[in-house]
Amino acid sequence: MLHRHRTGSPIDEMLDAAILFLATLFGGLVSLRVRWTERLLHVALAFSTGIFLGAVFLHLLPSLDAAGDAHSHHWEASVLEARSFEESPPAHSSSEGKLSVLVRGDRAWFFVLLGVLGVYLIEALVLRTHDHDDLHRHRAVGYAALVGLSVHSFTAGLALAVMAGRGLLVGTLLLAMVAHKIFDSFSLASVLLLGKMRRARIHMLIAVFSTITPIGLLVGGAATTHLGQAGMTIVTALAAGTFLFVCVGELLPEVFHHREDSLAKVSLLAAGVAVTMLMHGVGA
Repeated sequence: MLHRHRTGSPIDEMLDAAILFLATLFGGLVSLRVRWTERLLHVALAFSTGIFLGAVFLHLLPSLDAAGDAHSHHWEASVLEARSFEESPPAHSSSEGKLSVLVRGDRAWFFVLLGVLGVYLIEALVLRTHDHDDLHRHRAVGYAALVGLSVHSFTAGLALAVMAGRGLLVGTLLLAMVAHKIFDSFSLASVLLLGKMRRARIHMLIAVFSTITPIGLLVGGAATTHLGQAGMTIVTALAAGTFLFVCVGELLPEVFHHREDSLAKVSLLAAGVAVTMLMHGVGA
């Protein structure tokens, strides 16, 4: 099915969306079927953390640099075009124009900072209590990971919609995205389990998460047009900041909180990064 001939039709998009939904759901359910001990869960969490670190540093943050350069070049081209007609530079009266000013060059990194501070302040000032502090912190991390991963998955769905419309979503690329979704969902479920949520609630969250990339794929062009490239850059930057804090501020300290199984944890952490590197290398 992954190697079928594509026509870019709505039926093709529906089939791709169904494949991605089932793959994501499968990854989460596999994680939930494992009988985790506290020790085994922390070892598995190392792999999940590697997946998330790879998403931040190999996909989200590099895409901000590329987007910032693109917005800068677009602005410079607009100014040169205006001058060639002896007109004033574009006023950027549209919402897209105003947002574009915010993300030119390295300005998008400000929204990464907002993402980091936003998650930290919510976790520290709103969600943290004096009783069962670790449990509440773990749950806050789980929800933050869910939000960041959902944004990342939605933007991936939008990108897939563009490629599908051009007949590019075939073979290896779709297979890589399916594998990516399985690993993402497995990792998310393991993080949610750390917060000792009820299984029924985790099942519900995984089911909702499984719809995110398919929704991005199906709404495709309409969502991209509404948000604009600058809006998408801001959303991506906020997601990157969320992931950055969750990984460095919460998950890594949690993984290595106890010294046992250190070699296994380091190996799985590296394996998680390697998997994301592989997926990124083939365009997923």
